[in-house]
Amino acid sequence: MAIDKLRANISVSDEEFDSIFPEEVREFSNRHYTSVYISQRAAAFLAVKENVQILDIGSGTGKFCLVGAACTNAHFTGVEYRKYQNQIAQMCADRFALANVSFVYSNILDVDFEQFDAFYIFNPFLENIDRSAQMDQLIDSKNSDYEVFRQYVHDQLEKKNVGTRIVSYYTASGQIPDSYELKKSSFGSTLHFWEKAK
Repeated sequence: MAIDKLRANISVSDEEFDSIFPEEVREFSNRHYTSVYISQRAAAFLAVKENVQILDIGSGTGKFCLVGAACTNAHFTGVEYRKYQNQIAQMCADRFALANVSFVYSNILDVDFEQFDAFYIFNPFLENIDRSAQMDQLIDSKNSDYEVFRQYVHDQLEKKNVGTRIVSYYTASGQIPDSYELKKSSFGSTLHFWEKAK
């Protein structure tokens, strides 16, 4: 199985990994789920210390968190506002007995960033300003919500301690506070690695 291979440091394709998800959500993978390879790179940067607590903002069916939990000793928490996707993520974590991952069904505005040491952001609020980015019609996305969510995340990240790490993927750099220093970029500057410097 894909998770077992990742635990053993064996390469896994996205197609193989995505087979753990129900067929009806696999179609979202190319656009909405982080690839296994990028998940591994992001998780390695964020899990720089033992027992680090990592928050995935807009975790969907949990692919990034599941990959990260299989490849590192960090603890991954995914927050997702679509209940059915959160349930799929939790089902996968339970199925593969991943003790270092959990999933929360919540609005990001109700999440306390204080308990987390590092963050993964894959443009979670895009559907509020780009209707083509919606996976379904279950959430009433509004343009005004984009700025509310973006500002909340920005403000919470600003409060974090020096040394806090972020990986952002297809996310405007303006969403990251100026107090974070860009350490490196890759994949045509779509993947950014940040650390709080002041």
